[in-house]
Amino acid sequence: MEESEQELKPKTRKPRTVRKEKTSIKNIEQQISTKEQIVEIKPVVPSITKSSISDVEVAKKLINIYQSAQDRKLQFNLSFEYVRRMLEYKTCYYTNKLFTEDGPNARSFDRIDSDKGYIEGNVVACTIDINGKKSNLSFEEISCIYQKLAKKKSKDTKKDSNIDKPDEFFTL
Repeated sequence: MEESEQELKPKTRKPRTVRKEKTSIKNIEQQISTKEQIVEIKPVVPSITKSSISDVEVAKKLINIYQSAQDRKLQFNLSFEYVRRMLEYKTCYYTNKLFTEDGPNARSFDRIDSDKGYIEGNVVACTIDINGKKSNLSFEEISCIYQKLAKKKSKDTKKDSNIDKPDEFFTL
């Protein structure tokens, strides 16, 4: 019976330990100087930074956007990481105003082109205020408004510059 008990016991191995060499700036400098090469040494900065936005916050926003898209029968393909990036922006895409926790400058997600759904590249972080004002305007409608405002502003600027100039009638 002792033999069968021994056969049933799984064999355990010690895990292999891999010896890692310590890398320091001095070690790198020594390696460089021994190879007689001139190399600029830059500090190593981790490429992954810890986000201040929790995964739960991102997931909640993602679910809300998905539900909104489903309710309106709009296309949806936003990734978790895309929504995280949108939540990390501190200012409105359109106005550059800082986001607040609530009120008209609170963060909202807007579809740039209202004819398209919630797809990557078409969704930006903006204030609730500007999102409401933009509403469901198309690119063409926004462009038309912009052109008319720019034209009006240039006319107003010309009028203002004429006020500063003296009339020829009063010039001596």
